[in-house]
Amino acid sequence: MRKKYFALIMAGVLSSLVFMSGCGGSNAPGTEIEEDDEDEDEDDDEEDDENEEDSQPEAPVIVQNIDDDTLASQIEVLVDNRDEFFFPDTEDYFHSTCMVTDLDFNGRIELVLTGARWYGTDHECRIYEINEEGDGVDEIDYGFSGIDSDESIVPLFGGYNVLRGYYDKETGTFHYLMRSSYSDDPNQTYGTWNCDFSLINGTIENNIYAKYQYKYLNPDYEYTYWDANGEIDEDEYDELNENYPDDHVVKEFSLGLYEGDYYYPLSDGDIEKMESEKLTSVLLDSYKVFSGELDYEEFFRIHTSHRNGYDDKEELLKDCVGTWGLYLTDTEGSITYYDSDDEFYSILTVYEDGTMYLREDINSDYAKEITIELGDYEYASGMLFGEYYPNAKEDVYYDRMEYLITDVNMDGMLVLSHDAWYGSEYVGGSYWYFVRLD
Repeated sequence: MRKKYFALIMAGVLSSLVFMSGCGGSNAPGTEIEEDDEDEDEDDDEEDDENEEDSQPEAPVIVQNIDDDTLASQIEVLVDNRDEFFFPDTEDYFHSTCMVTDLDFNGRIELVLTGARWYGTDHECRIYEINEEGDGVDEIDYGFSGIDSDESIVPLFGGYNVLRGYYDKETGTFHYLMRSSYSDDPNQTYGTWNCDFSLINGTIENNIYAKYQYKYLNPDYEYTYWDANGEIDEDEYDELNENYPDDHVVKEFSLGLYEGDYYYPLSDGDIEKMESEKLTSVLLDSYKVFSGELDYEEFFRIHTSHRNGYDDKEELLKDCVGTWGLYLTDTEGSITYYDSDDEFYSILTVYEDGTMYLREDINSDYAKEITIELGDYEYASGMLFGEYYPNAKEDVYYDRMEYLITDVNMDGMLVLSHDAWYGSEYVGGSYWYFVRLD
């Protein structure tokens, strides 16, 4: 259900002449300066070179990949100061995300935090950077230019796992491109700002280079487009987006965005409540995604979904064989935990021949026992699928139940999807997580 993410090895980006093309001379970061073979040219130009060097600002030191010891010490500073900048655990910030970057490649990481009332709403974004001494944290400021600069448009990182970026040799800065949507519901006006932002000396400088908006005028929509010089037509807007930035090569790379327990109840959990040791692991791996050492999907699997992701149903069946007790159910985000004395506790047994024996709600008046033949799942490999049809005497709200064993996950739990149907109508379902009993 998630799109495919592309990891970019930043060392390769920095050492690529293609990435630096159109950005200035040949002494781009990560590349070698060609030496002149003519000795006399060196002598003749020596004085000019010295004068030129004196007139140019010192080139920034670019840290392509922070070493492990330095990274660990900086993460420790973030974790030790977590209470100073994490969003409070209140209804105003029910959903939060975090990631670690080094947007300006100065060797000092940033912690990017977003907070919102619920998933998918407009996020508040805060960015903190390790200070120059390496023993504290500074909050990043914002600066604004371009279209609607007076509206102080802050780039919102929530939900972004991939950014497009380029390096400008002329200014020695790294740029990132992001689109930020807006809406004015009372006036039925909606649109998008096209942002080009950089982290420069502790400030996110956000330049809005293009914008479009549309407004509903019954029965049609009215569209308006702008660039930095004023209103333009649709073709000019499309051409600007297609070619921007004209003389730089743009690349895609991944962000190690951690989204808490939204996707999976047994994820590493909300960052506000997370144990320091686990939070340290999340933040370390988040930076490794940014630096290209770790693929984003692996990061997501480890810290958010914990899926093993079987390709072969026979391998899954082999790991499922045995008896399992219900640990929790996740019904549309409503989490219920169980122990063996609970009224609706259930026990599952999987046999080598591919049958599943479920003793459901064993301590209740609704207790029942069913046996299901497991087979191939039509829509994905590496899963075990079975159906159950109740008899006429059963007082149930469905006429068909689908069971799908999807995984024995990294937490050692068997994951069972449980969906009810009444004819062609989907009635509802949940995920069940079982712990091994034998």
